[in-house]
Amino acid sequence: MSDRTSASAKASASASAPAGLTRWRYQAADARGAMTRGEVDAVSAEAAVDVLRRRSLWVIDLEPTRGASASAAISAGSASPSSTPARYLDRLSRRTTDREESLAILTRSVATLLESGVPLERALAFAASGETDARWQQVFRGLQTAVTRGESLSESAARVEALPRAYAPLLAAAEASGSMAATFARLADDLEARSQLRARVRAALVYPTVLALASTVGTLVILVVVVPRFADLIAGAGGTVPASTRLLIALSTLLSRFGWLLAIGVLFAGAAVRQSLQEVGRRRRWHAARLGWPLVGRFEREQAAAGYLSTLAVALESGVPLLRAMALARGTVGNAALAEQMAGAEAVVRDGGSVSGALSRSLPPLATRLLEAGEQGGALAPLARRAATAAGDQVQRVITGAVSLIEPVMILGFGGVVGFVALALLQAIYGINASSF
Repeated sequence: MSDRTSASAKASASASAPAGLTRWRYQAADARGAMTRGEVDAVSAEAAVDVLRRRSLWVIDLEPTRGASASAAISAGSASPSSTPARYLDRLSRRTTDREESLAILTRSVATLLESGVPLERALAFAASGETDARWQQVFRGLQTAVTRGESLSESAARVEALPRAYAPLLAAAEASGSMAATFARLADDLEARSQLRARVRAALVYPTVLALASTVGTLVILVVVVPRFADLIAGAGGTVPASTRLLIALSTLLSRFGWLLAIGVLFAGAAVRQSLQEVGRRRRWHAARLGWPLVGRFEREQAAAGYLSTLAVALESGVPLLRAMALARGTVGNAALAEQMAGAEAVVRDGGSVSGALSRSLPPLATRLLEAGEQGGALAPLARRAATAAGDQVQRVITGAVSLIEPVMILGFGGVVGFVALALLQAIYGINASSF
């Protein structure tokens, strides 16, 4: 079925859906990988997929039309993953600025088409023509071109620096084992989990960030706009000015006259610190010190554990040898001190040590216990994935706890600033009134 036939399908479905049925807009691929769009009437998302399957179409995207009921929309969102990939790909038509999320969507679409029997070349071509991040479209177009020329997909992916470090080695293992569809699905699962974790962290930090910006702007307005005008009134009225008022006026004068110099100084200091951290040893010491900070250290350790364990599970499930899988997982860790510890753990495992014992200094205790159970039960990959999920949940709990502590501190801090300003101004007014009698 081609795009020309999809136009006739839309035209034939232009009438309203019969009673009890919902009209679904779909995007699907046939056995040749050709993409088609249209509409179909069905009582649920599962029924719509069944209708399309009988037409030898594999669903890529499925959503109720604009006139469909809210219950139908909910049904589409709760479709079983075994009956339709729409649950995983319902964001395919949305624009997104999250590069990892866009890559996850394209990876999922390739996995879905491969599972449906579509050749790799056509699956990559479909991903390259999807409605998502143009940068990833270009990457997949290049991969499709390389495969068409007869090159290895993993070797082509290894030349793309934008792809995650583990992407190409996992594809190489898939080529050797013949599990390309399953590997693409695991990669999509991993990328989606990372994107969801980052989204939860960002959502938890929205309110504190807005509160911090509002507090900063409010304080600057008071010091730069309100206080100088009040200082002119005090100077004209004469009288004794209290120490608190003099301090407030001095701060206001400093910001009004030299605030731009302070801003430039902060920018230069930030650039100098960033440049100094380019040195490997200094960056490693800085990262090690950060691990000892309250809340920050715990958050960084749990976040690193979630990324490490998730990549380790994907690599092991794809047939990558243990030491190679550990090296790939270490590449996802941004903290240089933790990455160095994990490199030492690989040496311990190479000498015959256990994975859980070698990583006990780098991973949280729960993750270590799960890895130990996985080694003893011969199920290291599944329990590594479970440990990654637990670490991701712990990251969310750490962020939630930190936000619940930061919010009242910021509110009290801004309240203290406003209270000090009000007290200093009132003392000056009282002093002027007292001197006038």
